[in-house]
Amino acid sequence: MSNSENNYYLKDGLLYKLTGASMYRVSSDDVISDSSKSALLIDDTYFFYIGMENISTSAKKLNAIAANYLNVLFPADMVKEYGVFQHSGKTIIYVINQTLIDIISENTEIFSGFKKISTPFLEQCIKYNEFIFSDGSKKYRLSENMVSLIEDNDVDAVTAKDLFETMQTVKYSISLPGIVRKSAMKLPLAAPAALLGIIYLVMIVGSISEVTAYNKVNKYYEDALSKVYNNLGVASSKDPYGSLVQQSKSVTSAGTHEKILTILNNLNDAGIEGIMFDNINIRDDDIRISGTAESFAQVDEIKKIMENKLQSTVNVDDTKKTKDGISFTMKYTKAQR
Repeated sequence: MSNSENNYYLKDGLLYKLTGASMYRVSSDDVISDSSKSALLIDDTYFFYIGMENISTSAKKLNAIAANYLNVLFPADMVKEYGVFQHSGKTIIYVINQTLIDIISENTEIFSGFKKISTPFLEQCIKYNEFIFSDGSKKYRLSENMVSLIEDNDVDAVTAKDLFETMQTVKYSISLPGIVRKSAMKLPLAAPAALLGIIYLVMIVGSISEVTAYNKVNKYYEDALSKVYNNLGVASSKDPYGSLVQQSKSVTSAGTHEKILTILNNLNDAGIEGIMFDNINIRDDDIRISGTAESFAQVDEIKKIMENKLQSTVNVDDTKKTKDGISFTMKYTKAQR
């Protein structure tokens, strides 16, 4: 680390003065009284990092998007303080640990005296586009400008100490609750074309939280629709809804032509246990019904019930014994009706 900067490091609730890769303990009074201090690096164990799509916009809008993003991922009371890092095509949300929040609230004077406040991981993100970083308890992978946690304990990873050996200056400065820094790196302003993109993303991200509720409603209606299909005997067809629509178009209410719902209701009323209608094909001149029964006796029974309901002769065109029971096809024509 360059001697031109007078930097400190916060780790495990203790303050250290950085001198290259080495560091030594100092007191809070030492830090407060140091008028030449430059930057404070905070250990990454105080943070949890989440990668998100890189967006060019104002800091205010970026934080609003991050808030929506976190609301989707976590319960509202889980994340109290967070910030957004944006640099070199990378956008990363840093969630602040409650322990650090408590330290800051009790030692505001220490933090407010630094020109920059950053973390080893975020400084590494500025220098490199591909790496694995360990804070001692968690490992993060940065790849293609996206951050992810990894579980491989054996993979090699850089650490804060590795960064201190090569770091010349602290490049970035994060926002912390209740801390006003002497200087801060500004986020890039939005280009006009990007504004439409950001509005679109806000709508998408903001809508994600509604999807779960919509899915529950959709599930309710899907179950209700399935019950209707089962009751009408078309649940096993490949396109029961399309079949019903097509049939409704081909059947009129004029003369002796039955309405589609009347026919289906008659078939439903005629249903007995063990009978499943697989397909109903209704045309101007004939109606064909195929299905499965548990026995030949049930096929004959459903035939008689249907004839009684429809007041027409029903012909059994085909029956076949299968592993599921007896498959059958019945037909009655316009002349029979």
